[in-house]
Amino acid sequence: MQQTQDWKDLTIRWDGHQKYVENKIIEDDLIEVIVQKLEMILFTNSNEIYGQEGFNLGADLEYYLWETRISNDIIKGKIVQQINAFIPELAIIDYDINLKIYEGEIRDILEINIVVKGYNLFFIFN
Repeated sequence: MQQTQDWKDLTIRWDGHQKYVENKIIEDDLIEVIVQKLEMILFTNSNEIYGQEGFNLGADLEYYLWETRISNDIIKGKIVQQINAFIPELAIIDYDINLKIYEGEIRDILEINIVVKGYNLFFIFN
């Protein structure tokens, strides 16, 4: 199992984000760092970060929600792959991911519930 000693990260919250703190540059709470990284993975499409060839951050959830017959397992596998690559902190913490896909009128709706160290993190894409 991978050990991660230094998990501090730059804060990636912006003015208007519900947890934005003015003049805070470094985030040093483990759960907050994990939440920020999960937000980056879930709300980013791969190859959206320019100038970083081969840096495939992003779970492509927008793409999958327009597909007509995609399974929960495929989407969950993509998210787990991203977590393994970009959130090494979760290798030493127990976490669980549950997904539900609902058929929408224009595109599907995805609910993601991730439990990390007793914290429920709920994301919805519609």
